[in-house]
Amino acid sequence: MKRTMIYLPEQTHEGLRKLAFEANTSIAELIRQAIDTVYSEDIEDIQDMERELIKYQAHPESAIELEKYLLQRKAHVSA
Repeated sequence: MKRTMIYLPEQTHEGLRKLAFEANTSIAELIRQAIDTVYSEDIEDIQDMERELIKYQAHPESAIELEKYLLQRKAHVSA
């Protein structure tokens, strides 16, 4: 886990403090949960893209033209 620092408006911090108390957790955990809720799909997409790029860099000959890919995808979805 990495450490980071953020600045919150006083009103936001106070609200989070109360929520954290009610949920018997920390403000940091509430923030992590909120980030996961909002950004987890985007983060997964970036990780998938990075993995695919590594595969491509290792075997660039495996790439196909966009039109061929779209046809294959369309056929796969229709099946």
